[in-house]
Amino acid sequence: MVKHFLIWLMIIIFTPLALPALLSPKTMSLTIRKDYNAAVSILGEKDEINKQLITLYKNNLTVIAAFANEFRDRHDDSNKFRNSGDHIGEAIADIPGDWAESVKFQAYSMALRMVILSKWAIWLLIPVAMGLIAGVFERRLKSDTFSPPIPPIYNTSAHMLLASTFMIILWLICPIPIPLSIIPTFAVLISVFISLAITHYPNY
Repeated sequence: MVKHFLIWLMIIIFTPLALPALLSPKTMSLTIRKDYNAAVSILGEKDEINKQLITLYKNNLTVIAAFANEFRDRHDDSNKFRNSGDHIGEAIADIPGDWAESVKFQAYSMALRMVILSKWAIWLLIPVAMGLIAGVFERRLKSDTFSPPIPPIYNTSAHMLLASTFMIILWLICPIPIPLSIIPTFAVLISVFISLAITHYPNY
């Protein structure tokens, strides 16, 4: 369990660092636009979403944009190659600028998804709370009926719970093109895994 936790932790740490180099600004922009349109379509609060998005970005994430702009200004030599005819050199010189744009898009995507989760928070927490309560009552029922827990079910549930939780965190901090409608499904799955993990937690 600890090994899997460390693996997921490394994924959470290194994926946001590598993603701006792997995805182009155009790809990230398209993902953000899809998320925004889906949020407006589902929530129907366009003005409120815009207001919270701008406030969150300005108050917490502008430092990321400032760092990206500083990196671009120091290392972007694309203007030197623009009319040189050296297409390979121009493509290489464009890398710092593209990376900086991707980093800014990634920060904007995180702000947008944080706003979406804040809007959905109560509806996502309700099934998780229900799974917690169901697991406690099911465990008491097993104790009263002398039914032993099943460790393989606990192990599977615990690992799936870990994976589902880290997937939501990864979706939050990275512009991974996962449809917005999948997130409530993750919340329901997490509630099921919590219930099973509590029910079948081994008695040592």
